[in-house]
This record gives sequence, C-alpha cells and structure tokens, in this order.
Amino acid sequence: MVQPYNQGLAWQQRVSTFALLAAFSSFTLGVMLPWNLRTQRRAEAPPLSQPVREIPAPVAPSPSQTAQPDAPSDAAPEEGTPATPVPTESSPPANSLGIPPIKSAIAQRTEGVRVSFQNLEDRRFNFAVPERFRGKTIKEVSLPPDRKIIALTFDDGPWPKTTEQILDILKENNIKATFFWVGAALTNHRDIAKRVADEGHALANHTWNHRYHKVSQAEAAREIDRTADLMEELTGTQTFYFRPPGGVMDNGLVDYVYSQNYANIMWSVDSQDWRSSADAIAKNVISTAKSGGIVLMHDGGGNRVPTVKALPGIIKELKQQGYEFVTLPKLLQMADDHMTHQEIAEQEKEALEMSGSSESGGVAQPSE
Repeated sequence: MVQPYNQGLAWQQRVSTFALLAAFSSFTLGVMLPWNLRTQRRAEAPPLSQPVREIPAPVAPSPSQTAQPDAPSDAAPEEGTPATPVPTESSPPANSLGIPPIKSAIAQRTEGVRVSFQNLEDRRFNFAVPERFRGKTIKEVSLPPDRKIIALTFDDGPWPKTTEQILDILKENNIKATFFWVGAALTNHRDIAKRVADEGHALANHTWNHRYHKVSQAEAAREIDRTADLMEELTGTQTFYFRPPGGVMDNGLVDYVYSQNYANIMWSVDSQDWRSSADAIAKNVISTAKSGGIVLMHDGGGNRVPTVKALPGIIKELKQQGYEFVTLPKLLQMADDHMTHQEIAEQEKEALEMSGSSESGGVAQPSE
C-alpha cells in the first residue's frame, strides 16, 4: 500500500514542477518579447553618425522589365509614376505587432496616476477656506434664492457606536456632513476617524481637550495644532475649519485661529441635542432650518442616543421641503460663488451709472 502512494506523490511532484516551468517560460517570453523587438529595431537602424541613403520607391515592373530578370533593381521610375514615401532616420519604425513604445506607455500611465491623485487631493485631502471667509466667524451664509442648501455638523467625536450609527444613517441617505473632532477622542478612536474620512465627510478642528477656560496663545496653539497634526497623520487631511468648544469666543482660541486663517464656524440652527429628547431635537432643527444654515449636533462627548434617533426624521422632513445637504467646505464655496456674482453685478451697475452721468456732463438732468 505504501508503494502506490509514493508513486502517486512522485507523479504529482513531477506535474507540479512541469507546470511551474511552463508558467515561468510563458512569463519570461511575455516579458522579453517587447524588449527583443525593441533591441532588434535598434540593431536594424543605421548609426546616427552615418547618413541615411535615400532608397527609391519600388514601382510596378513594365512588361519589358518582366521579361528581363537581370535588369538593375535601382532603375529610375518611369516619369509620372507617383513615388511612395520612404522612411528616413526621423521616422520611427513601424510596430507591426501593435505594441506601444515603452516610454510612451509609461508616461501615459504616470500622467493618469498623477491626475487621479490630484482629484483625490482636491476632493478630500485639503479642506481649504475661500479667501473672503478666512479669519472670519460664520454662522450662516447667503445663497441664491432658488436654492435650499443646509449643512449638518457633528461635534465632540469620534465616538464609539454613536459616530458609526450616524455614519450609517448618512450613508443610507447619501448625505455628506462635517465632523468637528476633539483630539483626545481622536487618539482613542482612530479606526472610526478613518471611516469618517474614507466615506467622504469633511473634517474640522474642535481643540484637543474641549476646555472653555481662557488660554494663552501658546496653549491655544498646542490645543489646535496638536489636533490638526493628528488628523493629518491619520487621514492625510489638512483642514482650516474650527469651532470653539461651547461657542466661547473670548478665551484666546478664536484669536489664534484667526491668525492662522481658519474659518471660525458657529451655527444658525441649534439642535440642543445635549439636553433634549429625540422629538425635541427634531423640532428644534426643523423649525429653525433655512437655506444657508449650519446645524449644530453632536456625535460624541456623552450619551448621543437621542441624536441618533432624531436624525432620520430630520433628514426625511428637510428633504421633503426641498433641502440639499452639503459639507461646510462646499457650503462656503457656493456662498463665495454667489457673492462673487453679486459683486460683479453691482460693479456693472455702478459702471453703467457712471457712464450715464458722464454722458450728461456729470449733472443730473431735470425731468420734464
């Protein structure tokens, strides 16, 4: 009984060895074929130091030439016969197998990767603030009257369970929000933070310790920069959006973020979810929502079960009212575009008024 087993094992080993050799040979052939073709073309090309002799194009033989096999092959073509273009040193050799030049293929692939990374950076890794909002405090923004846009924001996370539940609700409703992170919570819940970033939500700074007391500029820098550094380390994200704990404006934190060109984000819709039931939270948000508004809610820092319970109803009702939910970076960008259009319109109006005044000699004409 032992001998047949050993024979079978030896046969399996031989088959495996043969298969490995075949696979390796196929791989080697696939790798070397383009290289051999390229080497062959190089070998066939004349040295650059030698001039390339122009070879006359072949022409169709005449009946007399057909009868004379010893006629010279470089005889001049008959007058009026079109000549076929002849490859010169500057013309690349034809690629009969359709294999693209290696350098060209690598360059195209590299450019594609660069564009993809640039798109990712623009979309996720740099939450820049429009210039007009840098070093300013924003509670709400002005938008075109035909748009109903609102931003959901969540403070004090990332937090176990409730942050993930909120992410599930947002994903189900195809909504992106903005999360203001506390550094101390971030360092303890790194995987949750990575999920927030991976799902395309905007990230913002809420200090390291979430304290309200007055701080020196050095302490303010530590509170904010330490959190910013950890956010970038974990998610690759740079953000210039900040919210002071408790909305306190005069303890030194806001002064520091102004100096760093952050946007200091407050709110126009207070859910009061830190002290309210789910029904009260929903009522607080829905009753005060308006286009260009910023909603304050919390995903961490305590018991946020009422917030999780209220969120689906808030989203459903506001969607029925025609609202679109966006992140803070997108909200400020939309506001910046709208304000720019208004400024252009005002400048055009002033120019027309000045033009009319100059035509009348700068003096208002009396009406008849």
